[in-house]
Amino acid sequence: MELLNIFSELFLYHKNKPLLFSSGVFFILFTIFIVIYSQIYKKKIVYLLYVIAFSFFFYYKSSGWYLFILVFTSVTDFSFAILIRKTKNLLEKRIFLFLSIASSLGILIYFKYTNFFLKSFYEIIEDNFQLLDIFLPIGISFYTFQSISYVLDVYWEKIKPTKNFLHYTFYLSFFPQLVAGPIVKAKDFLPQLKKEIILTNKMVYNGLFLILVGLFKKGVIADYISQYNDLIFLNPSGYSGFENLMAIYGYTLQIYCDFSGYSDMAIGLALIMGFNLGENFNFPYKAQNITDFWRRWHISLSSWLKNYIYIPMGGNRKGKIKQYRNLFLTMFIGGLWHGANWKFVFWGGLHGIGLAVHKFFYNFLNKIGNNFFIKFISWFLTFHFVIFLWIFFRADSFDTAEKIIYQIIFDMNFNFAFVFFENRIFWIILVITGFLISFLPEKFNKKMQIYFVKSPYLIKAFIFLIIVQLVIQFQSKDVQPFIYFQF
Repeated sequence: MELLNIFSELFLYHKNKPLLFSSGVFFILFTIFIVIYSQIYKKKIVYLLYVIAFSFFFYYKSSGWYLFILVFTSVTDFSFAILIRKTKNLLEKRIFLFLSIASSLGILIYFKYTNFFLKSFYEIIEDNFQLLDIFLPIGISFYTFQSISYVLDVYWEKIKPTKNFLHYTFYLSFFPQLVAGPIVKAKDFLPQLKKEIILTNKMVYNGLFLILVGLFKKGVIADYISQYNDLIFLNPSGYSGFENLMAIYGYTLQIYCDFSGYSDMAIGLALIMGFNLGENFNFPYKAQNITDFWRRWHISLSSWLKNYIYIPMGGNRKGKIKQYRNLFLTMFIGGLWHGANWKFVFWGGLHGIGLAVHKFFYNFLNKIGNNFFIKFISWFLTFHFVIFLWIFFRADSFDTAEKIIYQIIFDMNFNFAFVFFENRIFWIILVITGFLISFLPEKFNKKMQIYFVKSPYLIKAFIFLIIVQLVIQFQSKDVQPFIYFQF
């Protein structure tokens, strides 16, 4: 019976327990997977089928039989891309493009936005609208955007469509980045499938380093500090302005460590298998302006929004006013992509306004110098603009966000600081540690990675065991899902 329970845990889908990179179950499965992979990766057809099968299994463990939506998207967009390439008739190309995008977006809209649109409509005429019971498949926003980018690149003749269905299915379902990115472009990934995989010790150790860094960010820092942050956001009026302020700083770090931690692990897992997913975060909280922030934060999404929404709308080619409009609309759509709620639209829209304002003052800002004082002011304003908008991103509603802001402005009692510092010492230590990691010089981070790669096996094993032990010690009762799973 015990063995049967273990088998059930490993191989059956549990709706309330999606498979997470930071869970012990995943590391057991991945260890088995990579041992077999190391024996077959030189046999192309074999490893393609093997990785696709594991990716499908991984997605099944995350979203159950909604796996077939992923399979459907793979088949339809692979087929439409070939049809777009084959036909010489422009009208037919546009019809195939429309059908492809309508199919992918139609599925995404149904699962993600049906309740949002119905609720927004019915709230105008009645207050008691009951939400429909629609499950949001994990990662659907990510692989939908990835598939759309592939078809658009084929339509624009930036790439030729692959004629190998296994290659396309591998690209779309590749498990390290399947459920929360990075959003990988076909032109960057598909060529890797045509080459022979060459695994070196350096690649494997670099991948292991990224996995350990990501595990520490997510499993130690983000998951632990989230426990206090959740208390405050659940009932902001029950806490002082100072405690609300600490929760905002805490969430600012939490979302970075959670999402960049996932990205680190995804990139590391892919690297161990011989694939390069690129970079997704580049110390975003060091940004000097909001444009710089979006060049550093969720780079794959920022790049997608720029290449497939901002530039097609005209970008900066049709005058300043239209550029500001395009920036706002791009981020408005980016906000809606993050979630079916007006607070995400508000969050994205204000980021769009921030980008437009920065572009408006760009020439003026370049003239006032670039000394330490100017850099500090620029960083400080950017950092706190981002923090302010995280309130709306995290809060359950505008009402909750308003209460948090009210408490900070009108109930800022620093007498609570002494009690807070006394009772939240581990929280404070982890927050300080997390922000130090966030502001490390890039050269230091690269040196640490080099030292790890060159270190003896025993040192690597010791570091691995220390981080695993820290995750066990600091985790809450259940392994916390990644924040971006909900998008």
